[in-house]
Amino acid sequence: MNQKGIMIALGTLVVLGAATAVAYKPRAATDSAEEVRDPWQRLDKDRVDHVTVVRPGTTGTQATTMEFEKRDGAWRMTAPGSGPTEPNAVQELLDNLSRMHVTSVAARRAASYTDFEIDDAHAVRVTLKNGGSSLMDLYVGASVDNGTAVRVPNRPEVWRADQSIHFMVNRAPRDWRDRDITHLERARVRSVEWRNSHGTFRFERNGESWSAAAGTTVPNLDTARVGSLVDSVLNLRASDFAEASAQTGLTDTSPSVAITTDGDGGGTITLKLGGPAGENESHVRRDGSDIVYIIGRTMADSLNPQLSNFQAPPVTDAGTSDAAAAAPTPPPTPPPGGPGGPGGAQGLSPDAMEQIRRAMEQMQRNGAGGAPPPGAHP
Repeated sequence: MNQKGIMIALGTLVVLGAATAVAYKPRAATDSAEEVRDPWQRLDKDRVDHVTVVRPGTTGTQATTMEFEKRDGAWRMTAPGSGPTEPNAVQELLDNLSRMHVTSVAARRAASYTDFEIDDAHAVRVTLKNGGSSLMDLYVGASVDNGTAVRVPNRPEVWRADQSIHFMVNRAPRDWRDRDITHLERARVRSVEWRNSHGTFRFERNGESWSAAAGTTVPNLDTARVGSLVDSVLNLRASDFAEASAQTGLTDTSPSVAITTDGDGGGTITLKLGGPAGENESHVRRDGSDIVYIIGRTMADSLNPQLSNFQAPPVTDAGTSDAAAAAPTPPPTPPPGGPGGPGGAQGLSPDAMEQIRRAMEQMQRNGAGGAPPPGAHP
């Protein structure tokens, strides 16, 4: 073979080798940029005015659908109950969804949905709308890799998203709602009046203290106890909300508390205490609102006090209050110098005194050492 033929053969080998290398080059372990692109359009959170969160039911229970609407710049729950949401509850979810991006594909087949809790039995469906237009629709699964497993309708993939939203969307309906019944500053309060079967008790604020108003007579008034009750009714927070079909026991004659405030937005807030809501809870409602809250026993007691709740504890014959009299008597403090007081001798038996005298005499005879042990006879 001549030189020209050899060169052609070598060139052919080089081309074949390069082609082979390209053909058998291993694929990258990570997904391509195209594969991990967000499967939704960029979310403009300011356009969202309607949010639906559907939590799947557990064994024996139905799914829970929660609806939220933005009205006059504020979010309200419209289902299953109706009322203002907890401050920033919905907005926090929208903030996270607007920042959320896909980092990788976690699975590509429906057979893997259960592993990521993204199947129909576990996933929470979140839908965001502007009017009738859908802005985002996705299923939220388990927390994975400091983020969340998500999928979108009509796509088989399970995506790893970089925002932790699993806990947010799994909140119970009551945790989305504003549970503050009252949240008032004492400095704004002018008076508080309780009306119940025990009587009418009206108190007016005097700086940091309270005084009985005209028509209210409380013998042995304890202003500190009045202040404690006032603080309770100024900061009531519900544990839950009554269902629409609940028997609340609220009537026109229910025990009530009227709180009158000064300053901007001042006026009178009236609370009414209804019947029991279970073993240790009660119903309560603010006048002018259709929201019925559920509160614990301690809060309910502050809405329905009797005369003794405003009085100092009664004093016993010994000159102390019942509370002080009930306190355990502390052990007596030993007097200085040990038993008997400063001299240390009062209260000792004659035999003990004689033993001490003899021991001291023996020490004097023996000098600095050689003293017999206590109780020994020389």
